[in-house]
Amino acid sequence: MNKRLIEYLIIATVIVLLIYGFATMMGYKYPEREDNITDSIAMYHPTSSSYKVNGDTVEFRNILYDFYNMDVSKLNSSNERVTNLINHYANFGKGGVDYLNENSYLVTVEFDDGSGFKYHSMVIPIDSFNKNDFTFNDSATVYLFEGNNRNFVTDSAFNSRVVL
Repeated sequence: MNKRLIEYLIIATVIVLLIYGFATMMGYKYPEREDNITDSIAMYHPTSSSYKVNGDTVEFRNILYDFYNMDVSKLNSSNERVTNLINHYANFGKGGVDYLNENSYLVTVEFDDGSGFKYHSMVIPIDSFNKNDFTFNDSATVYLFEGNNRNFVTDSAFNSRVVL
């Protein structure tokens, strides 16, 4: 067989496989469902994750992938965990402040605080938080999303519906 023809067949096969791999990667979406977890939070979570409510904390655990492990806590703005995360962000700047909607900010902090999670996203009401000096004007309810993957934590916080 012609050596040049074999080279073209190999190149064509590689291109087809690359296109197929790219198309399947772009179209993948993990199976999820939306649940009303408590009376104040509704959110999407992977169907393979189970959750349990432990006081004001919802613990999501996935037996297949640690990637999907996450805790969601309903806290007060004066809580020590919230103040520690805000102070860490103010001093080290590892994270960001985004507008979640017209009512709240999403403050994301990268910090290993010993809880087993590295990324923390807090949903904070706009009217009780000054984003310029990172202080609270009033006492407020804060939802804290914690996990080990930044994208998963921030996406979960963005897609959740919480009552502040």
